[in-house]
Amino acid sequence: MNCTYTVTKNKTNRIVYRVAGIIFCSLAFIPIISFFKGAMGHPAFTVLLSAFLGGYGIYLLRMSFRKLAYNIKYAFNEEGITVYHHYGETHYDFSDVEFVTMIIADEAGIFYVLNLKAKKDIYTIPFTMKKELCEEIYEFINSKIKKADEESEIQ
Repeated sequence: MNCTYTVTKNKTNRIVYRVAGIIFCSLAFIPIISFFKGAMGHPAFTVLLSAFLGGYGIYLLRMSFRKLAYNIKYAFNEEGITVYHHYGETHYDFSDVEFVTMIIADEAGIFYVLNLKAKKDIYTIPFTMKKELCEEIYEFINSKIKKADEESEIQ
């Protein structure tokens, strides 16, 4: 089986995450600066709130640069799974795949999700209106994982 599937991501989402992260970080610095100047009524609460806002802002910024925030192309073939992302490509053998699950997200069967954990990376692959493709990829990966498990048990 040679199959490729591309998940496109919206560039606007990354921009909104980055702008919100910058806003939260800058809002966190204002009370900290006034704390050091000594012009505060409730310093402990304000510093804790500022630390939370700053931490959340840094989290949003960091999440906007992760490899899953960009368009991803998945290639499924007999050698393994290759993931082409913004920062290059990652290849996984079937022995690296720990589990694969298929989730039917709605009763009508319009939206399917494939969860894949390989090494330390977890990929959530959405399939909209592509039930057959999702089931085919799931069955293919699941059969290859079982075969790789059986071979490792024999050795």
